[in-house]
Amino acid sequence: MSVGGYLVLGLLLDGPASGYELGARASRAVAYFWPITRSHIYAELPKLVDRGHATVQHVVQEAVPDKRVYTATDAGLHAFRGWLDGFNTVSERARQPLQIQLHFAQHTSTEHLLGQLDQWEAELRSTLELCKELLAEYADHTGRSLTARFAINRVEADLTWIGEARAALS
Repeated sequence: MSVGGYLVLGLLLDGPASGYELGARASRAVAYFWPITRSHIYAELPKLVDRGHATVQHVVQEAVPDKRVYTATDAGLHAFRGWLDGFNTVSERARQPLQIQLHFAQHTSTEHLLGQLDQWEAELRSTLELCKELLAEYADHTGRSLTARFAINRVEADLTWIGEARAALS
């Protein structure tokens, strides 16, 4: 199973949810360090059911479309714990599209690149605000507070780099 599949399973272990609800949960809980789309979530859910890691219940609703509510199974919890206990890959190669643009900066204008830095900075400041909220919210969850702290440190480093990049481009 992919890391994305385990991510969806982990979100489901926090409680039964529809795909839409899992998307909302992901946007608050993990998107600051592992972006995942609703389409990816919807693609993973039937796989979890097929593996016996989740069950699905069709819920009829009035005035709104029916929904499917997924619940993690004991087998899903066991598989997730096995993944956590056995996971030992720590290498990361983050993709930053802006880095590609900067690498080929000679083919565009400085004004464009400065505008891209402004946009990235705005996104980073929004992420920083969210992570500070989450750090307070996760005070009783060591692992979750560590991910929030990691993201805060990374954002602060990126903001420092943006200042350096602006100085170099100006």
